Amino acid sequence: MTQQSSSYDPSSTEAAYAYRDLPEGARVTLKNGAVAEITGNPRDGAWLLIRFIEHPDPAMVGQDDMVFFTDVEGAR
Repeated sequence: MTQQSSSYDPSSTEAAYAYRDLPEGARVTLKNGAVAEITGNPRDGAWLLIRFIEHPDPAMVGQDDMVFFTDVEGAR
């Protein structure tokens, strides 16, 4: 995703469409401060399969998970 304007709402329907097209390997920042790499994208605009690269809980780094698009703060 390209840098969005200040009026961009990452939990909006617009974001769901943008997240649908994120490729594997792209990085996302979550609302809890974690940074994750996309390992799979079902292209439904709702879910992303991720692996944590940074996380407030160090035990989560390297773990795989699924996140809903409303948990994503933005894409890098």
